[in-house]
Amino acid sequence: MSTATLRCEYVWLDGGETQQLRSKTRVISVNSEEENWNLSLTDFPAWSFDGSSTGQATTENSDCVLRPVFACVDPNRNNGVIVLCDVLNTDLTPHETNYRARLIDAMIKHHQTEPFAGFEQEYFLYTEGTPFGWATDPEVTPEPQGPYYCAVGDGKVAGRGVSELHLSACIAASLSVQGVNAEVALGQWEYQMGGPNVNAVASCDHLWVSRYLLHRIAESQGVAVSLDPKPVEGDWNGSGLHTNFSTKSMRAEGGMKHIAAACEALSDPEAVTKAKAAYGEGLERRLTGEHETCSISEFRYGVSDRGASIRIPWVVDRQGFGYFEDRRPNSNADPYRVVTALIETVCPVVSVGEEASADEGK
Repeated sequence: MSTATLRCEYVWLDGGETQQLRSKTRVISVNSEEENWNLSLTDFPAWSFDGSSTGQATTENSDCVLRPVFACVDPNRNNGVIVLCDVLNTDLTPHETNYRARLIDAMIKHHQTEPFAGFEQEYFLYTEGTPFGWATDPEVTPEPQGPYYCAVGDGKVAGRGVSELHLSACIAASLSVQGVNAEVALGQWEYQMGGPNVNAVASCDHLWVSRYLLHRIAESQGVAVSLDPKPVEGDWNGSGLHTNFSTKSMRAEGGMKHIAAACEALSDPEAVTKAKAAYGEGLERRLTGEHETCSISEFRYGVSDRGASIRIPWVVDRQGFGYFEDRRPNSNADPYRVVTALIETVCPVVSVGEEASADEGK
């Protein structure tokens, strides 16, 4: 039996208001046959870190625990593994900043509704404090929005190299990436993560790992990633984390009535308040009612309406079932918190709808 030495990058979320990624490397040895690793999460030991340096503990009681929850190949390293962890207290209870644990609680409570989620992650690339492709003189801006969305060609696209490297890395790591495209502003990009065969928790895990890969790749190219929801003031789009959400009943024949019921539930003032708390810092800067967003003070939903809070894709309306797109979450939002808010608001209503439908069929 041969042995492989692995460089395992333990990745976790810190205690900031907008949580940031932190990571450190642990070297471990595992048994291997012909360089094929048959690894499970139990092969990666729990670890600790200084929570007083990440906003998660005091100096006097500084230890926090890293519990591996998801692992994949690290395409940036030979014999590399990315190990996503959630954060525990030393008594092994979830830390107060551990929103993944709260999502799992919500998933367990509403498991019969089988919630799925996918994400459209927008971001800007920056160099020397300026959006990639823009002049360093702040008084000089590119031509107005219009020619940059899904564009091809010099002067219309900036940062494709980073986007392509990121896409390749996500594929190599076997993440559920669905595609990429240039966005509405120069130097702004989007990729899609999650899918119909990936449960909501796994979609969130994949998104966080993909963000880690994006930052690492940009770092290697001498550029920075901005997840600020409105990094450029003026007549420029902000960046969102549009969230596609569905339950079992929405995905089945007749699902449109459940989608409509979900949208009505999301329009409730208490649900709107919950969404504002979960959808990312700086929401009011982005949700102005302009630039393909609905005002933060308004809620509406509609088919194909990219200016609405909730968009129902035309194909969903055509076929009568599917999913809805919540366009409100910011690019800097924590997907665990976004999906938890959606589950807690939508699934009780959909569950009631499912029971009513079952009763009607008797």
